Amino acid sequence: MSIPAGRALLTTVLSDAVRIPRLAALKHALFDDRFRRAEPVVTRAVERGELPAGTDPAEFLKALVAPVYFRLVFTGEPVDASTAERAVDVAPAAARAGVLDAP
Repeated sequence: MSIPAGRALLTTVLSDAVRIPRLAALKHALFDDRFRRAEPVVTRAVERGELPAGTDPAEFLKALVAPVYFRLVFTGEPVDASTAERAVDVAPAAARAGVLDAP
């Protein structure tokens, strides 16, 4: 999201343009693909004991990227290594607290 193409994608995803059915479908496909790709990574972390059983991969990914998107979309603060490091600390802690379990 730090390069022009990434910012354009983010702007489109967040704009009213997603009310257009084809753009809405692309947005859903984009996020569905990200969640699908995250699932085996989270599953392996559960198998290694790094995350508790029952952790929902999609919810884990949402918790992981939320701080980055918050800065990009709402505050305009820079996204740097410390932002990523904090997210990498917070998401597993939330999973261990049981708030990212599958419904």
